[in-house]
Amino acid sequence: MTNPITKKYIVLSMWLSIAISILVHFSSLFDEFVSHIFTSQMAFRFAGNALSEISITFIIGFILFWINFYILKPLQTSKKINWINYTSAFAVSFVVVIFSSHYLFAIKRSVLPKGDLYKNDDLFITKDFFLALVVIICIYVIRLVFQNQKNRLEIQTLKIENLQRQFDALKNQVSPHFLFNSLSSLKTLIYESPEVAQEYLNHLSLVLRYTLQANENRLVCLSDELQFVESYFFLIKLRFTKNISMVQSISNELLGYKIPPLALQILMENAVRHNEISKRNPLEISIATTRNQTLVVSNTINKKIAPEPGAGVGLANLSNQYRILGDQDISIRKEDQKFIVEIPLLS
Repeated sequence: MTNPITKKYIVLSMWLSIAISILVHFSSLFDEFVSHIFTSQMAFRFAGNALSEISITFIIGFILFWINFYILKPLQTSKKINWINYTSAFAVSFVVVIFSSHYLFAIKRSVLPKGDLYKNDDLFITKDFFLALVVIICIYVIRLVFQNQKNRLEIQTLKIENLQRQFDALKNQVSPHFLFNSLSSLKTLIYESPEVAQEYLNHLSLVLRYTLQANENRLVCLSDELQFVESYFFLIKLRFTKNISMVQSISNELLGYKIPPLALQILMENAVRHNEISKRNPLEISIATTRNQTLVVSNTINKKIAPEPGAGVGLANLSNQYRILGDQDISIRKEDQKFIVEIPLLS
């Protein structure tokens, strides 16, 4: 009885029993009302009689809902119910109505001997049949509605699980690529400059630690991502020295906003992979926030003659992450020999 769904069934069966009891007696009460001119005493007797008729039918209807709760089990949609089950339930309900109404209305007649609305047994049988039939129909509708709600909930759950798998897959596609590039750079530095390689290794460990922790979350704070980018850029700058630079213009008010983990790393790596970086063509990267609560990452365009394989994969992954998170997307454009990517900041 403590199940919230069962509580809803109790409330619903009570309201349906009230509605059915009024429906069953409406025509008789209406005919009785319009065919008599009431004195105050007769009006009181009519009101008491009408209330007793409706109350008895309400009690019987509520009993039928609970009997069929165990017979038809409308909330257990995994159990298959066919027309034989409904026919059996109707037969049981009809018998219960006949016996219940017989004894309850007998008690009522002893209290209000002059208040019986029904003058013959045929009308009683018709009312009993109608009551049992309407209750069975209501339970059938309840089962259909509950099944539909359950199906919609299962579909929504499957969608969420599917999006989560897509999200995890997208993040996993980013991290191995970053790790491969980092280790390749470290291998080169070990042979060329062991001392610099040691410093590089310290920063790399910080970057890898952040990467592993970030992959446990859907979103990270912009402030944390910017700290990570500082270490990540240090690793890049050791490789390209003065031929690469980065400028930040970040509003302090937006540091608490969030973005997908490693989003800035994707954008910076994209700039490094697809552009020539040399004394003749230095690479300038800019990271700035806007009043529209977005983060803009831009870089100068010095396209390589032979672009590396996998071009655009990182941006496509980042775009898919935003769509999964909140039906948003990133903006990609070129202006004044600059490649600009604008990503939403999430609250």
